[in-house]
Amino acid sequence: MSIIEYGTFTYSHNTIVLNYAHNNQSMAHLWGANFSEAILIGRYNYKRWYADAKLIFGVRGLDFNDGTDNFSYGGDIYRDYNDSTFDTGVEVGQGIKTNIFNGNLQAGYMVNPASNLKIFTDITVRNFNPEATTTTTFKNNTVWFNFGIRTDLFNWYFDN
Repeated sequence: MSIIEYGTFTYSHNTIVLNYAHNNQSMAHLWGANFSEAILIGRYNYKRWYADAKLIFGVRGLDFNDGTDNFSYGGDIYRDYNDSTFDTGVEVGQGIKTNIFNGNLQAGYMVNPASNLKIFTDITVRNFNPEATTTTTFKNNTVWFNFGIRTDLFNWYFDN
């Protein structure tokens, strides 16, 4: 289990070139700042059968980007620290508190261990649930089912 927390205003700056981003992507974490997450990863193998599970639970604070509130709550790494709401009493998840769940379950059978040829099935669930709805922030649920045949010639997954 891994627990990560990036505090509010972690990547604060006074000029846009100092915001810890490249090509409109955060260099530290995909969620930027003002979040807390817990990650659970489990793997099971029996002979040629395998199963993997990855569960991510998170709380994230987002800005009100609808024109009613022009303050920065720390989640948007592109906002200047002069736009911050306050300097004391800051809490992770302030702003639009959003609960996030990402889950992935996969099971399969290894047909050929020499080439990692596998038959698999997979389900992925994503749940994005903000406390308030704006034009850019709204509740969203996604479910994907996958099945197929694949070969993993190289194992590039290092999130053990």
